[in-house]
Amino acid sequence: MRPPKNISLIVGLAIPILMILIVALSIYVPAIFSPQPQYNFLYVSGDDYWGGRQYEVQQGRLGKREVKHPDNYTPGVVRIFIHDVKTNESKEITFEEAQQLYLNSNSKSKDGWEVVYGSGGDGFFPFFYSGTNRHDIYLQGHNTSKKLNLQHDKTYYRQARFLGWLDE
Repeated sequence: MRPPKNISLIVGLAIPILMILIVALSIYVPAIFSPQPQYNFLYVSGDDYWGGRQYEVQQGRLGKREVKHPDNYTPGVVRIFIHDVKTNESKEITFEEAQQLYLNSNSKSKDGWEVVYGSGGDGFFPFFYSGTNRHDIYLQGHNTSKKLNLQHDKTYYRQARFLGWLDE
């Protein structure tokens, strides 16, 4: 049996196709086999420095620290949310309700996930690329990431801010 006449053409076309398949598999296979996140988390929207108050976790509970702001400044609306990681939905709660929750303020949850912020463009001339939107927020862990559907103002000063994992 003779090899095909155009073996070099077949190999030349097969290599890029195989590379695309390998890259696609390396991206999607970890997501398929990674464990699902188990711990919901608390976050705040609109809690910038000039917003009139800063929320922070103190000894496992949510605390509030009043912040002085200029007399001519009207603070924005500050809202607190619990994010359900299974449904990727948030539910707004009051500060009083949030104070009843026990929070783990570690950056990573007990099951190995963490909340991370997108970045701007990266690269070097002439290979600039957009990367991710700096206002997008992701749940990252186990060699994969999932975009979170959070309710927040998508401005530089009023992004959603992670407060802690719910220890239920």
